[in-house]
Amino acid sequence: MIAGIGDIRRFPNADKLARFAGLAPVKFSSAGKGKEQSSRQGNCQLHGLFYFLAVTMVSRPKNGTPNHPVFYDYYMRKIGEGKTKSQALVCIMR
Repeated sequence: MIAGIGDIRRFPNADKLARFAGLAPVKFSSAGKGKEQSSRQGNCQLHGLFYFLAVTMVSRPKNGTPNHPVFYDYYMRKIGEGKTKSQALVCIMR
C-alpha cells in the first residue's frame, strides 16, 4: 500500500487519494440525466488491494460471526439504505 500511494502528503484530501486509487465514482450525464458509475481510471493494483481488504472486512467465516463486526454492520447498513453490494463494498473501500 505504501509503495502504491507513495508520499501521502501529495494528496490534499482523502477524495484525491480515492480518485488516484480508482475508488471515486465518476458522474456521466447527458441531457440533464445523469448517473454515477465506477471509475475505470486510477491505480488498478491499489484498487485491487483495497478491494481485497474490504472483502476481508465484511466476510463471515463458517462459524457465522463476521471477521470485523464494525465494518460488517456498516456494510449491512449501506445495503439497507438501498445500495447494491458492489456500492456498499466501495463505501468500505473508501
